[in-house]
Amino acid sequence: MAKTTIEAVMQHHTQALMSGNLDELVKDYTRDSVLFTPMETFKGPESIKGAFAALAQMLSPEALANFKITKQEIQGEYAYILWTALPTFPSAGDTFHVRNGKIIMQSVLFS
Repeated sequence: MAKTTIEAVMQHHTQALMSGNLDELVKDYTRDSVLFTPMETFKGPESIKGAFAALAQMLSPEALANFKITKQEIQGEYAYILWTALPTFPSAGDTFHVRNGKIIMQSVLFS
């Protein structure tokens, strides 16, 4: 089996998020994965799924249609992504630590 690249994980993560398929999205995480947000910290797929369900409630169809990655940098097991989803999120960013095809840690900040 080919090793999953961090680029493939990021692509899968974005596609699952944009399609609203949270069951597919949480396949990128392990039971020990951690998601840090400005409001709360979430651990494990079910908790992280709840965080993304809340985020989905904040994203209008217009914001989803306007979703745009403005910067993506990958270094080894780490990814840094800046994005917008106007008018809801004029500025947002995520940092990921990906190991063996799974997101081990993610932090998100949006305004």
